[in-house]
Amino acid sequence: MSDEANKPKRFRSPPYPMFDLGRAIERATELHSKANAHPVGVQVLAEAWGMKSVDGKVWRTAASLIQYGLAQDSGTGKARKFQITDSAKRIILDGNPDSDRRRETIQKAALSPMIHKELWEKYGVAEGLSDMVMKTHLTIDREESGEAPYSPTAADEVISTYRVTLAFAGLTESGKVDLQLEDTAANDTKDLSERQSVKAKIGDYVRWISSGVIQFDARKVDWISEDGSHLRVFGSPTGIPMDQIELVKPPMNAPTVPSVRAEEAPTNSTGGTKGLKINVTAYVEKGRLQLTADVGADEIADLRDMLEKYEAILKMLN
Repeated sequence: MSDEANKPKRFRSPPYPMFDLGRAIERATELHSKANAHPVGVQVLAEAWGMKSVDGKVWRTAASLIQYGLAQDSGTGKARKFQITDSAKRIILDGNPDSDRRRETIQKAALSPMIHKELWEKYGVAEGLSDMVMKTHLTIDREESGEAPYSPTAADEVISTYRVTLAFAGLTESGKVDLQLEDTAANDTKDLSERQSVKAKIGDYVRWISSGVIQFDARKVDWISEDGSHLRVFGSPTGIPMDQIELVKPPMNAPTVPSVRAEEAPTNSTGGTKGLKINVTAYVEKGRLQLTADVGADEIADLRDMLEKYEAILKMLN
């Protein structure tokens, strides 16, 4: 048996913030100073946080902000973007130290990480409670109940971060934090942002306005995230925050070209059909064909035949 096979598997604890809420707010403030509320790539995160290269620390920092609800991400791979949330803006920009909204937002952020919510529901502020009680829960009880356990080292970090975060947020046993309520900061930020949250659905036409600048006039929505916070439009992989778009009417010269589904696949260049699963959606905007397609190498010939037919339709429309 090889040495590689004898190596013990690396223990991977469930997710938890790498630092307390106070530090997370500092990081969110640094990101806001560099990028305001714009979606930015990971390189900008590293620059904002004074990190010389994009390494694991950058990703763990971003993940911690997301867990606290201070940042959100969209897209994947190289197109992945990050931006601060309305909750972060409320905390950063509300300069009134006695603001009820700010205090409520901080308290909800403190309990946003799933493990913090779990510990709060089980132990509350845990005043006078031995750390060993919580550590046993994290390392043993969770495993016995069928949940992923934390390593002893990770459990110590979770407990320390949890206690410091509760103290920062001013949470006590008598404090009431309704975790099921909507984030009030997201519903009351008119003084922090002039954008209005607009709910669009797939097939709607939207305009994207970022920091008062129109990014495009009218594009058709083809994807909406599960939580409704972001959408994408035809021809672009970029996730767009829902609160940066407004609904518009379809352009007068943008009739829809019917989608071509798998059962409608045309014959290929040899005169036969391959029965391939081709899904192409297209529409015309300002005399130009907007097209998205999901094809593999074996389906290129069929797509080429489709494009010839779309070319004829485009010429007729123009």
